[in-house]
Amino acid sequence: MEVLDTASPKFTNLPAPERAYIIIREAILAGEYQPNARLREDELANLVGTSRTPVRTALHRLAQDGFVVFHPNSGAAVRGWTRKDAIEIFQVRACLESCAAGLAARNATPRDIRDLELICEEMESYRLAPETVESLSVLNRKFHTKILKLADNSKLEETALSLMDIGFLIRSYRFFSAKDEQRSLIHHRDLVAAIAAGDSDWSSSIMKSHIMAACDLVRTSEEE
Repeated sequence: MEVLDTASPKFTNLPAPERAYIIIREAILAGEYQPNARLREDELANLVGTSRTPVRTALHRLAQDGFVVFHPNSGAAVRGWTRKDAIEIFQVRACLESCAAGLAARNATPRDIRDLELICEEMESYRLAPETVESLSVLNRKFHTKILKLADNSKLEETALSLMDIGFLIRSYRFFSAKDEQRSLIHHRDLVAAIAAGDSDWSSSIMKSHIMAACDLVRTSEEE
């Protein structure tokens, strides 16, 4: 297990709450805190090198991003998903976002299409690796969020976004190979083409296939 160098300028030059957020998040992603493990503020304060107040602020931000959950009477813990949880999330997303893609095809302007193309270009500039997973996850969420906004249905957008915590997306990338990532990027390009063509059925079917392909990676993985 890699030990974080919390004395590095990468951390020490940051404001305390930001430093706490990054150090705790990296420790979770590195597996130093397993899913459902309790996160004690005093231990984290020692890890970060701050008082408990910045740690408390960081934990609430981590909860918003999907890395941490708060339990009554026991405090913060690392948020965990079972394989069944992850599959169900993808299944519901496939239903919601395929509908959104169909609606987006009716509403998208040339400027919207260009915005989607620019996100595709930026994602394609990265090679899948541990150090790029977060950037790819953020861009992937940005791409899907743009399509949800184009659907112009606030309830649909709100419900779908609630299933796209950045913590869940980052963890989902552990199932991707370079080939899987390339297929995902091709799906994004196909989605842009379908939306640009104004074809609701085509857009909807590609989105459903895109999300269910990721679901299948989780379903068939040997990792629990």
